[in-house]
Amino acid sequence: MSTYRDHAIVLGSHKFGEADRVVVLLSQTHGKIRAVAKGVRKTKSSIGARLEPMSHVDLSLRSGRELDTVDQVRLIHPHQNLRDDFDRLRQGLAMVEAVNKVTPDKDPVPHLYELLSRALHALNERNSPLMLAAFFWRLISIEGQTPQLDECVGCGESGELSTFDVVEGGAHCASCGSGLPVSSRALSILRDILGGRMNDALALEESPAVIEVNNLAMEAMEAHLERRLKSLGVFDRHL
Repeated sequence: MSTYRDHAIVLGSHKFGEADRVVVLLSQTHGKIRAVAKGVRKTKSSIGARLEPMSHVDLSLRSGRELDTVDQVRLIHPHQNLRDDFDRLRQGLAMVEAVNKVTPDKDPVPHLYELLSRALHALNERNSPLMLAAFFWRLISIEGQTPQLDECVGCGESGELSTFDVVEGGAHCASCGSGLPVSSRALSILRDILGGRMNDALALEESPAVIEVNNLAMEAMEAHLERRLKSLGVFDRHL
């Protein structure tokens, strides 16, 4: 049975047997891994706390037929600020849930690992009303579905755009108008997020346009996943 080592972000876990857990990891070079962490549900386990969702870890694993096995775990970053702030905790959990849903097992995706790692570190350092929305838009874009923001996705006109259709993936003019109403300011913020001006967007305070971008991000991400995000809760659907 071969062994290997990798850096990874913990996406989630579930109970396995009487004392073990199956941990889902997004690794830097091996893609998404499912591995058994033996004995971590015992009170004397030394590694259970290092394998909490969102933790950034350095692992040694043994490959298996269906599930790999965790041998050693070193904590690189616990993202403790996320765990001490309920709002940031929900956002971080939504990030790892979304990445878990879009990532196939054992398919190297270094671009997704880098995106998630940077986003969790940024969220741990600061809280912006656009942090999660910006992450969702970047993830959707990396997945090959960058929204069309400069001309109508329906007819191609580049005039005034007044609605946004998350299914069609872009803004509409008044003539084609389907989807949700969207302001010119919200479209401008979206262009900043997707056009390399992320820091400008993250520096914004909450406003009606920021709320629009948040709500559109939620709708677009869940449309892309074709399911609701459990991490954001049933009763609070705002980012």
